[in-house]
Amino acid sequence: MSEEKLSIEWSLLEPTAEQRRKMERRVLTWLEARETSLAAEWLGLVKLQPLEALGYAAASALALVLLTPIGWLGALL
Repeated sequence: MSEEKLSIEWSLLEPTAEQRRKMERRVLTWLEARETSLAAEWLGLVKLQPLEALGYAAASALALVLLTPIGWLGALL
């Protein structure tokens, strides 16, 4: 491998500042496009699969009661 070829390969591993900005912009754009609120996700789940959503809600409530110290205090009272 020549010095020139090695420097080209190395430059691929270390992007320039402009390339980093482009990559960051693309990633942030992609993340923002996929971002939905938790309420919207729950409403979508209830709309598509109401029984499954009820099961998830029940499991969540049970986990809150059994796995948190606040739930332990509530169970003791």
